[in-house]
Amino acid sequence: MGALQCRSHAGPRQQRVASPMIIDLTDTDTPSISKRLSREREATGFSALGRVLTLVVIARADDEARAIATAVAASQEHPMRVLVLIPQPEADADRLDAQLRLGNDTGASEVIVMRALGAVASALDTIVIGLLLPDAPVVLWLANGDVDAPLGSLAELAARRVSDVGRCGDPVGSLLDAARAYRPGDTDLAWSQISVLRAQLAATLDQPPHLTVTAAALTGSPNSPEFLLLSAWLALRLGVPVAMHDSTSSLPVSEVRLTRPDGDIVLCGDPAAGMSRLTLPGLPEQQLPLTQRTEAECLSEELRRLDQDRVFGEVLRSGLPLILEAQGDDDDA
Repeated sequence: MGALQCRSHAGPRQQRVASPMIIDLTDTDTPSISKRLSREREATGFSALGRVLTLVVIARADDEARAIATAVAASQEHPMRVLVLIPQPEADADRLDAQLRLGNDTGASEVIVMRALGAVASALDTIVIGLLLPDAPVVLWLANGDVDAPLGSLAELAARRVSDVGRCGDPVGSLLDAARAYRPGDTDLAWSQISVLRAQLAATLDQPPHLTVTAAALTGSPNSPEFLLLSAWLALRLGVPVAMHDSTSSLPVSEVRLTRPDGDIVLCGDPAAGMSRLTLPGLPEQQLPLTQRTEAECLSEELRRLDQDRVFGEVLRSGLPLILEAQGDDDDA
């Protein structure tokens, strides 16, 4: 049986309300939100049919606009219900405030923003369960970067759990936390960010002559999750040490160098030119498009398939320790 895939245009064409609609609900609960949503859909003709999944977003209060905008942009490819949870346990009041967003500004989605104040923030799963679309997969996006957020049964309900450790102050520590807590279905936006780069390197190594890579080196930002994950992937797949060098480039990974008996394969990014330059032994330099993906593009990629990413799991649990151990040995030398 093939991998479960999200189809971009499943179901009938949706009716759209003429203008955006925003409805605020103060000191409410899940049943009241559900009833109001049903009533507004009946009044406007805005149907829930055609939604292919429920996206649950955990966001920070100071960053909710970015998270919502990213989810809405991703919904152009994947019609879905978006549930945005903003935990605020430090609030004095214990209540749930909600906002319904329907209409043209929500793309192909309906967005429900919920602020869980005070003690209510400790039961995020109970808030969400009554609002999930029936018979549709659930994807959890930790837009706040907190891989240790108290999610209760919410993590188990989700077919995919998408973290964003680049939003954390300590990407290395957060990746290690993610590795310890890993379960099938977990992934991170940094992994999606380097998918094109991984494909370019794999395609290059598939070309003859098929010689063994004896060493690898990466230049970029060693504390960025993209740099760490690519280093771990290379170390695991090639079975060679990966040297890691810092640079002042704006790119997380500015250069990849793979050493073979016939010479070096070098892939170097040039953000000013918007190009990557690929050199192979004995061949003229090739120019490739430099792909710097948006957050919405990375999220959309993760929503395309809902089975587990086995390669990510192997890189996180087995590849990451390899490079961190080597990095520690270099620091001790």
